[in-house]
Amino acid sequence: QHYYITNNLRSKMPRGKVGGKYDRRMSFDDVKDERMLVMVDKLCCWMGGILDEKLNRETLITSIRNGVLMCKLATEIQVAVDDYMNTAEDPGQLPKKPPQNFATDCGARSMEARDNVGKFLQWARDLRVPESSIFSPDDLLKLKGKMNVVNTLLAVARRAKDCGMAADIDAPPKIANAFKGLEEKFGKKFEHTATAFGGAKTALKETTMTLTSGSAWKIVQQKIDSILQLPGKPSYEIFRN
Repeated sequence: QHYYITNNLRSKMPRGKVGGKYDRRMSFDDVKDERMLVMVDKLCCWMGGILDEKLNRETLITSIRNGVLMCKLATEIQVAVDDYMNTAEDPGQLPKKPPQNFATDCGARSMEARDNVGKFLQWARDLRVPESSIFSPDDLLKLKGKMNVVNTLLAVARRAKDCGMAADIDAPPKIANAFKGLEEKFGKKFEHTATAFGGAKTALKETTMTLTSGSAWKIVQQKIDSILQLPGKPSYEIFRN
């Protein structure tokens, strides 16, 4: 069972619960579109790798709700932005510094949290994230629109990629679903591909060179080929055979 810490209290509460009551706004259980869930997973992998945090569908919203991790993410991205501004011929207007003096120890519903979120959103605007992709502070602080928050973070990732930072957020959902299915069926054998979409093509190429006829990995490769050749067919139907 998963737990999180909220409002600076060291009491353990089950995920998705506030005041002892289940709150679906804290997780992505109510999101039925598998393509969106794949993007959430990829966002968690990307942010978690940068921030050295364990993020997933169940912990993402609670982890970023007070704005601290988002400001830390901006600080990391700013390094790539600075390098880009120093080397690009015409970098355009970009933020010259990350969010400053943000609170690092505050509750999710505090004024400090609102201030943190505001600083991050202003930095995102300076990064030239389209205004249409900027979430409202209450989307996060009052849990009114978690997918709006995800959309903003994905837009930030794409802008970071434009500035030279590794951020493979836009891989085709069909490929991501294939990797997810392989990880669930074969366990850690395919974990490196499922959790690092940026290295997916390289991993597959290296694996192909070592395949032998009738080997387990040959079967895996055939399953991947089947998925790529059968658009629209869910991976679980293919692996059921």
